Amino acid sequence: MTALIWLGGAGTEVSDRHERSGYLVTGIVVALFAAASAVVVGLAAHAAHWPLAVTAIAALLTVGVVGAVSRALATASVRLDGTGDATPASLRGRLFRRVDGAAATRIAIAVVTGVLVAELASTVLLGGTVDRQLDERAGRAVDAAPGGLTARDQLDRARADRAALDRTVAQAQADVDQALIVARCEYNPTPQCPQTKITGVPGRGPETQADTAALDDARARLTAAQGRITPLDNRIAERQQDLDRARAAAFTAGDRGLGARWLAMNDYTAGHPGALLLRLATIVAAVAGALLPLLLRRWRGETSLDRHATARAVTDRAEQHAATAIAVARAEARAETEKLRTEQELAAARLTAHADTAIDRERQRRRIVAAIGNIEIGITEPQRRAVAEFEALAALPAADSERKDAPVPDEPPANLPARTAPHALAPAVPAKKGGGLELPVIGTVPFTDTAARWIRPLVPSFVTSALDSALDTATSPLRTVRQAFEEAEEITFTLRRTRKVTVDTADSHGGHPSPADPSRSPDPASYSVLPADRRAELSPHTGAPELDHRGSRELPPGDSRG
Repeated sequence: MTALIWLGGAGTEVSDRHERSGYLVTGIVVALFAAASAVVVGLAAHAAHWPLAVTAIAALLTVGVVGAVSRALATASVRLDGTGDATPASLRGRLFRRVDGAAATRIAIAVVTGVLVAELASTVLLGGTVDRQLDERAGRAVDAAPGGLTARDQLDRARADRAALDRTVAQAQADVDQALIVARCEYNPTPQCPQTKITGVPGRGPETQADTAALDDARARLTAAQGRITPLDNRIAERQQDLDRARAAAFTAGDRGLGARWLAMNDYTAGHPGALLLRLATIVAAVAGALLPLLLRRWRGETSLDRHATARAVTDRAEQHAATAIAVARAEARAETEKLRTEQELAAARLTAHADTAIDRERQRRRIVAAIGNIEIGITEPQRRAVAEFEALAALPAADSERKDAPVPDEPPANLPARTAPHALAPAVPAKKGGGLELPVIGTVPFTDTAARWIRPLVPSFVTSALDSALDTATSPLRTVRQAFEEAEEITFTLRRTRKVTVDTADSHGGHPSPADPSRSPDPASYSVLPADRRAELSPHTGAPELDHRGSRELPPGDSRG
């Protein structure tokens, strides 16, 4: 009983008697169809001359496969118009409603199973006809085979020789009879004797001796012909035996398996309407038996077992979705963390590379200055300051590139950018030095300009030009370019201060309490998120009124310099 209920699609957890009876009926149908299919397969295999062990294995496999398919059909989920409703109003059109893809697949599997079982059953029901068709095919195959053709030809030749021998014997017998009549009539003529073949002279004469010799010769031919009859009959019998053995071998070696039997059955039913009708009836019965578990499942509707299974499936699906979402969120968080860590390492590497470059540049510059004796040729003090400023500005793009991924605030903070005095980057004009030419490395040569003025009128013009060129080259060996840049630094910081404020309000007139003064907060003075050396930097100053206390909803004033 329990096994049949299990085959019907339920277990021991079903307690309702009505539901148990429905599952029991379905289990009985499943078991009967599986057993019938196994019997049909066993009979078909036995008719095909399969070994007994193979037949038993095929029957057991058929029971398992057909039983599994039938139980799968019996346990199919029921969905009526997208819901699990099984009211009488919905049951009326259950067999004619539109089926989904899963239901179509189940129906197709059931139909295929039923057709296979029905075809095997048809070969069993038409077994005698199938055997006769196979025998006829084997006979035709023997006649068309080379060995059969040879045996048939030899038998035909032997029979032809026997017929010729019979004709020879008959002719010899006729010759003997005719020679005997002539010999007797020649010896003793009578009116009944053939007058054209005798002389009519009685007694022994030459003609009588000739007729007697002809009679002996005819008798000898007859005896010889009769002596050939027995060997020729034996040869005919041997040829007939050879042909029979060839036919028996062809019958034994002929194809009589399930495929050959089905082909013979198909050929026979194609030409005989009665056999075709029997075949179609078998197919309809087998398909109905295969679909009956699914039909019973549809008729039974949704049970408490189905509702419990649906609830468990929905709960498990929700838990799996939640676990998947949590795992995805954790993976994304780990990915973002690794990305931020990688960006930080990349930024640190870039800063380190820029710092090393700046240090190497300064180190090389100092080596050059030390190599020429701590004198920078053609560069004065203001020019050195401009070059230093240019080198400082040359490092700005690298720093800017480090901050290109940082978010830029919409409005600049107050007091930024920093202002630079106009005269801070003004080019310094070197003071005019007198008393001589200032040469690099050597320094100032006294009275050289006076000597040049005295010598110039006393020499030709081309010498004066050469002298001017030499003096210009000596006094100005290098050309310097001064560029002034304005540098602005933008500093953004966030300060967060958390403190506890206790407000005691006593109002007897129903008015709104006034905000408490933060200066009266009971927090101790040492409570701060900053160290002691940084508190003085953030303490309010006289010149920064925007840092004084304001209301809870009032923002500090913006920069009026816009």
